[in-house]
Amino acid sequence: MTADPARENVDQTITLLHVREIHRYNDWIFSHLAAHVRGRVLEMGCGIGTYSARLRPLATRLTCVDMNSSYVRAVRELLGDDPGVSVAAGVLGEDLTYPPASFDTIVCLNVIEHILDDRGAVRQLAGWLAPGGTLFVQVPAHQWLFGSIDAALGHHRRYTGARLSSLLESRGLALVAPPRYLFVLGIAGWWWYGRVLRRRAVPEQSVRVSNVLAGTSRVLETVLRLPLGLTLLAAARRTTRHSPPTIASRRTAVSSQLTRQ
Repeated sequence: MTADPARENVDQTITLLHVREIHRYNDWIFSHLAAHVRGRVLEMGCGIGTYSARLRPLATRLTCVDMNSSYVRAVRELLGDDPGVSVAAGVLGEDLTYPPASFDTIVCLNVIEHILDDRGAVRQLAGWLAPGGTLFVQVPAHQWLFGSIDAALGHHRRYTGARLSSLLESRGLALVAPPRYLFVLGIAGWWWYGRVLRRRAVPEQSVRVSNVLAGTSRVLETVLRLPLGLTLLAAARRTTRHSPPTIASRRTAVSSQLTRQ
């Protein structure tokens, strides 16, 4: 498959390469993610594979998907010829389809902010989950932080905890790890580069400082649960509960009881 120029984003690639090197941040994110990963796993929006190799030992089968065909090739090379792994190109909400209940876990890190119809995207993801399966989501936090880097990355929005909760619960998912803000010490850098300097990508010179800040922020946020952060994490489960009865079904039930009386 050749690269689709419409899907190529140089600023996004630069940012992914630099964020991959912020190891303390990635370790922190994965520490929240790992407990929810089991069984058949879909990594939706795998990017350049920052988390793919970490997910593999936790999955009986791992499916990695990204809309960028050059990223897909990179992840295939990273994971090699593992028969328990499949890597494919596809776009959530467009050409990507799986049968219902295909996965026990779906990992969706920094994806749904790229999709105009985020409710439709979460509905589709929820449909791919087996009963009891978990969707783990990461999104950027706080709309007031939206700047030039967000625009260059193709973000449509940033989220609050309340908005993310509403998004997940409105699609019939039950929160098992309510939205949590992370990396409060990263806010200043994102604001400086994206709102003041109007950069289009996370700069390389920020990586070393971000590693220090991520380590410090992780310690701080084990003590203080703050309503602020650069990013938001949440996990929600597909339940097996029945849908509420309709008015018609309630009327039928009442009529049946009266007839028996």
